Amino acid sequence: MSRVTIGILTYKRMDYLISLIKDLNAVKIKIDLIILNNNENIDVFNDIADILDSNFINYKYIWNQKNHGVSEGRRIIVENCNTDYLMLLDDDIYVEDINLICRKIINSFDSDKFLGAIAFNIIDFNTKKNNRYEIPHKNKKVNLNADFYTYLIIGAGLALRTSAVKDVGNFSNTLGPYGFEEIDVAFRLINAGYKIKYLHDCIIEHKKSPDGRFSNEMVNYYALVNRTILAKKYLRKKYFISCLVIRSLFFIVKTKNIRLLFKAWAEIIKTESHASDKFKQCFYDYCKGVSGFLYY
Repeated sequence: MSRVTIGILTYKRMDYLISLIKDLNAVKIKIDLIILNNNENIDVFNDIADILDSNFINYKYIWNQKNHGVSEGRRIIVENCNTDYLMLLDDDIYVEDINLICRKIINSFDSDKFLGAIAFNIIDFNTKKNNRYEIPHKNKKVNLNADFYTYLIIGAGLALRTSAVKDVGNFSNTLGPYGFEEIDVAFRLINAGYKIKYLHDCIIEHKKSPDGRFSNEMVNYYALVNRTILAKKYLRKKYFISCLVIRSLFFIVKTKNIRLLFKAWAEIIKTESHASDKFKQCFYDYCKGVSGFLYY
């Protein structure tokens, strides 16, 4: 019986997806593999089936002929996951040793029932160095050669305790197509009493293909909207205000698009915030304990 499911969203980047599946063919323990095809008009079932070459992989293919976006797509993967643990990978990832990562995930989750998520060591495929934007902590000088507890996970590669992520409501279906969906889940896991751990030897390499992505302007738009909505919904007012101000400044410096800034503000304003959604003191205590940064 499989203990781990690997979930992959794919959109346009067929060459990278094929390369990743070839990496996964090296697995020597039973796993489930769920591939959700976000292409509206391209069926990739046969392409994938032709290269899957492992008796250890139980394969499920989902294609609804629509682009669900990242958050809703990963929500669907979680809904279809029947194993204890779920590894989520971008389709442009290189995995040198899938067996080591699977063993590490199983052992880490098995040994700590309060471990809700695992952050991976994500290396740039070309430079073979860590990209500062894919370090799962605001402190970019943190020692990445040692394990540590953190408050962030990075979407390119992570692992989740399936029961925990279902417990806290799964990935959001209201965050839009892209951006901060993994931070939303991480924060809700912490608020529910779970921990997040970075494992330095769970190494993956990110090819960071530009294909299938939004324009830089829209990436910045969703970063402003989604991160500020999270602060408004869950955090104390000082974190919402600081996030709104600083991320708005970042946005206008990077895009110079005043009209799109107003659109972002309108999205943020119309998002409701209820006292019952606010995080408990344990969330702030945990974040303080791991030197977390919540202001933006």
